[in-house]
Amino acid sequence: MIPALIIWLCKKYFAPKTYKTFSSKSPINPKSVASVLFLICSFSSAFAQQSKFNIKRNGEVIGQMYFQQKDDGDNVYLKITSKVQTRFVFKIDVETEDVAHFKNGKLLCSNVNRVVNGNAKEAKKTSWVNNVYQLKTSDKTSTINQPISYNMMLLYTKEPVNIPEIYSDNFQCFIPIQRNGAHQYRINLPDGNYNDYHFENGICKLVVVNHSLYTIRMERV
Repeated sequence: MIPALIIWLCKKYFAPKTYKTFSSKSPINPKSVASVLFLICSFSSAFAQQSKFNIKRNGEVIGQMYFQQKDDGDNVYLKITSKVQTRFVFKIDVETEDVAHFKNGKLLCSNVNRVVNGNAKEAKKTSWVNNVYQLKTSDKTSTINQPISYNMMLLYTKEPVNIPEIYSDNFQCFIPIQRNGAHQYRINLPDGNYNDYHFENGICKLVVVNHSLYTIRMERV
């Protein structure tokens, strides 16, 4: 999702490069491709919910994010796309596409994808396989056996009332949810940064991305 992406961008261009850069030429798993295509095809018809957020830095609109949800019986399909153009040391053009599929309230599959200045970056995939979640990032694989019923994408359509923790498809782990006030929640991310979510009538209206080097506001239009 876009808040985690912006934090990643800041790390890449300002912080020491302590992480591995993955090549866009990494081997492609046919099963992963099939899952992604299935999720994309699921959005061919009209969406039950659609919303747009303006992404602002220092009061200036630097991009937009679109949230889409489709309900089909026991299935819920989520999709978030965004495009950001800004300048830190030099111009940065970022596009993202995150998709997720829930059935009977349980996450079956999610994918996190991003393209920076025309180059595809590491993709992250979470899949329910053989009664466990398989987590894949490039050539790395791990598992989680805890049920996932609420992830970061659902924050844009459902207020986390009485929900103690949330699954991050980007960090691929569970994160506690902290209630900061009436219809306000804070997510403290594993990298030390945090996001504040503001809700009205159960719907997210504002996200404030707080980082040591900048603040980003995502305002529902």
